[in-house]
Amino acid sequence: MSQQVFPSASFPAYPTIKLNPPSGWTHQVVPDALGALMAPAAEGRYTANVVISVSRRLPGYQLRDIAASVDSFLDALPDAVLLATEPVVINGRDWHVREARYTHPQAGSLAQFTAVTVVHQDAAADVVQLTGSCQPIEDNGDLKAIYSLVASADVTPAP
Repeated sequence: MSQQVFPSASFPAYPTIKLNPPSGWTHQVVPDALGALMAPAAEGRYTANVVISVSRRLPGYQLRDIAASVDSFLDALPDAVLLATEPVVINGRDWHVREARYTHPQAGSLAQFTAVTVVHQDAAADVVQLTGSCQPIEDNGDLKAIYSLVASADVTPAP
């Protein structure tokens, strides 16, 4: 067997993901994800964040497949209330966006905003997921910041 290289045409690199975080947000390494963007921390308050992840699927995997999985996951959260969803186009790419309100055992009431898209390559389909979390309080600037960050997403196949 000949030497195999990662990335290559057989094992493509993950897509390029460009995001514009709000002023003051910082980056952080988190397990099992590409990383996270974090709002400025405030003592006694949940820190709003957006976790960025990519998962590899077989060729032919479609946005409707991951959309059903996201909706099922969010619906299973404690005291979950799913808000309406519709297909969204962000920077020319189709996304499934869903927001849920639920009760986190340690953090209390949270809003979770999940956006997913599928990047098709010859050898694989990559699911890009942006998951934002914050406290769902009235006039919450954190939720607006998460919306803005997700709206800035520019995802392209790896070169």
